[in-house]
This record gives sequence, C-alpha cells and structure tokens, in this order.
Amino acid sequence: MSLSPSAHPIERLDPTQRTLRRAQYEAFEFELVAQGVLVRNASHANPEDHEYLVTIEDGLPHSCPCPADEHHQGACKHRVAVAIRTSVLEAARNAQRIRELEACGLQATASPPAS
Repeated sequence: MSLSPSAHPIERLDPTQRTLRRAQYEAFEFELVAQGVLVRNASHANPEDHEYLVTIEDGLPHSCPCPADEHHQGACKHRVAVAIRTSVLEAARNAQRIRELEACGLQATASPPAS
C-alpha cells in the first residue's frame, strides 16, 4: 500500500502500537541541532546515556542510531516521539528548509522583502 506524502507522519512511519504508546508516555526532551533533533529520554536515571540524533529527511523523522531503529522493522520510539509532537517536527522541518536555502546561497527571511 502506498501512502500519499500528505498522510500524517505516523501513518508514513508505520510504528507498532507498543512503540507508539512508549513514544507518547516516556519523558522525552528535544533539542534542535544542525543535523536534526537530539532526543533525550528523561525517563531513565541517566538520560545522557539515552540520547539519540534523529535525522529529518523529506519532512519525516528518517533515521536514529538507537538499537531498535537499526534492528527492528518500523520506526523506533525516538522517531515516533518527534513525529507526534507537531511543534518539534515543524521546527525541524523549518530548520532543514533554512539550511537548504542557505546551501543554495539564499538568505532565509521571516517576512517577505519590502516592495
């Protein structure tokens, strides 16, 4: 089955129900960085040992170096956690667009130029 690019990110990532639940209830913290979104699981006693960089590609959480994303089918809880938090995903998408514009030599602006 092919999903349209306008489908909700969760539909496009196709996580298991268990992964979706964990992405919802675990205490994730997010930090926007140049390469994507740094996801830290504050549910652990040592959150810094449970920190992964989720990359964004084509507007979706694309990859994560965690063992679950590397060894299991479907998106890991870190990628899903980014996808279900609309403000985090949108901020990452916007940052990606700005980097792409800057790579093309264009200046990103918050408002259109004055006429």
